[in-house]
Amino acid sequence: MMENSGVILIADDNENNLRVLSTMLRSSDYNVRIAKNGLQVLSSVAISKPDLILLDIHMPEMDGYQTCIKLKENLDYKDIPVIFISALTETFNKVHAFNIGAVDYITKPFQVEEVKLRIQTHLLLRKRTQELENALGEIKRVQTKLIFSEKMASLGILSAGIAHEINNPINFVYAGINSLIKNFSELEKGLQALNLLFQTFDENQKDAFMEIFEKYNLEKRIKNIPQLAEDIKTGAVRTTEIVKGLKLFARSDKEEKVVANVSESVETALLLLKNQYKNRIDVVKDFAEDLPEIKSYPGQLTQAFVNIIHNAIDAIEGKGTISISLEKCENKLKITIADSGKGMSQELIARIFDPFFTTKSVGGGMGLGLAITHGIIEKHNGTIQVRSIEDEGTTFEIMLPI
Repeated sequence: MMENSGVILIADDNENNLRVLSTMLRSSDYNVRIAKNGLQVLSSVAISKPDLILLDIHMPEMDGYQTCIKLKENLDYKDIPVIFISALTETFNKVHAFNIGAVDYITKPFQVEEVKLRIQTHLLLRKRTQELENALGEIKRVQTKLIFSEKMASLGILSAGIAHEINNPINFVYAGINSLIKNFSELEKGLQALNLLFQTFDENQKDAFMEIFEKYNLEKRIKNIPQLAEDIKTGAVRTTEIVKGLKLFARSDKEEKVVANVSESVETALLLLKNQYKNRIDVVKDFAEDLPEIKSYPGQLTQAFVNIIHNAIDAIEGKGTISISLEKCENKLKITIADSGKGMSQELIARIFDPFFTTKSVGGGMGLGLAITHGIIEKHNGTIQVRSIEDEGTTFEIMLPI
């Protein structure tokens, strides 16, 4: 005999029908609830959802059709199977019943085995449907992760190629601008010597000299050259940083895994960023005692923490707080980094780990920081999650296996 379980709500204004159905279903180990009209059905369902509803057509206050329509209009209740009850002598519009969402119907007088089999069938169908929906959800989740992994892998290959191609010419630019600045420094000394010589010229010589000076706007050009050189140097340095970021994103580093204390990586990240938050942001640390060491890439973890904390600093306008906690959770190490900044919308949260996505203005960031961080945490077989409320702040939660 098939093992039964589940909650059945019977709705009928006829006491005899309620008694017959209740006895029949309880004898098969179902948990039975009763209602005598449509309003009672809606109230009962609101308190606790049944697994299936047996619904009589003709009831006072609200008939079975109206009750079924109300149930199917509610997203929380629309998946509950509804089986209509109707006497053979009653007018019963089967097509209308199915159109408004019923899954089946049974007729009075009841055939015990038929009722049991219909209920078993629809409960089993609902269970299988839920299992399929859960499986589909899991497939979609895995598919999303695979697509993201493929995208990250492709971008990693692309980034490595771009970094390689940019690296050599930017080295020439960087070396050249340093040489230019040094040469101009010597040129300034020559110009100062010419200025002293200028004082010894007669009036005709001075006029001829000044004519050439003004014709080629030499004074303005000489003043602009140092600033232009510094701007080029700044651009070269920035490009070099981008190349380093691309290399890290491509995971081309050769760092080896070692047993290390994660708190040291956090402390190093804070030290590197101190000038950006001191005198403005309070950093509150809550590190559990006797934290276990884990096998990791300490340099990469430091980079991940730098990226998250740097984002937290940027999110705080004026004064604020960044809270960092480390604790052991069963066989994992939990790192939480929370800020009191401006927070993010759900639309932004969905995209923050996408490579090259940034909300910062031009020059403020290239959008690789959190993509790199995500890759680093995955490389450690860990997980990273983010929660955020606009105008209240953002929390990053990292779990690393011990």
